[in-house]
Amino acid sequence: MHDLDSPDFNKARGFLIGYSGIVLALWFFGAKLEKFQLMGTEIQLEQNVSKAWLTLCLVNIYLWWRYYQRLPAQALLFDEAMHALYDASLRWVAIRVNNRAMKRKLQEIFAEDPNGAEAVEFYRGRGVLTCHAKIEEENRAHPDGTDIRYANRAFRTEVRLYFDYRVRTKGQWNPFWQEYHFGIYKPPLIFTWPAKVFTVVRGAFVTPWLTDYVIPLIWGAASTIAAFWMYLHTNHYFCL
Repeated sequence: MHDLDSPDFNKARGFLIGYSGIVLALWFFGAKLEKFQLMGTEIQLEQNVSKAWLTLCLVNIYLWWRYYQRLPAQALLFDEAMHALYDASLRWVAIRVNNRAMKRKLQEIFAEDPNGAEAVEFYRGRGVLTCHAKIEEENRAHPDGTDIRYANRAFRTEVRLYFDYRVRTKGQWNPFWQEYHFGIYKPPLIFTWPAKVFTVVRGAFVTPWLTDYVIPLIWGAASTIAAFWMYLHTNHYFCL
């Protein structure tokens, strides 16, 4: 098993990123692979020049595969920091979608039973992801219980909603906010996928998960495709 701090992992990632960067630069600037400098000596390619890009492509595939083999277990799944960001995104979506419904519910409660109150004020909605408590309970009963990384979408995204409010009696607002349990909200796919995409984009700036594990794979794949495309193009398999 490999981890983020292992020398093998760091070397594999460094080789992949460095080599892929060179290949992408050669592709971007339209370099002709006929001669190059090696340790201060200019080397002129004489044979199989047409296959130079294919050679770069094959080396890139090897480095990409070598890096992939050294990825830590479950590295491509969200880590703890990314799950925390995903929780925040799901809570935000659940509260925004149900904000008006929570306000209407508060007005209904006040209209049906004011209980001596002259007015009522909505403060804010709050959400709690139910999956965490369920996983903790399951793991207490079974040490090899549920892992949040493998939870299905419906289980992972369920949100328990609350809202805080206060009432006014005898002309004065109660300084203490009261809590009401609004219910369970299960966001549909149309909301959970944008929330996950937003989490990935946000996580790229605040956590190392994307840059440590995912970006090198994308970077290496892009340079491999660019090298193969240049091989096809220079050998006139197709024309632009």
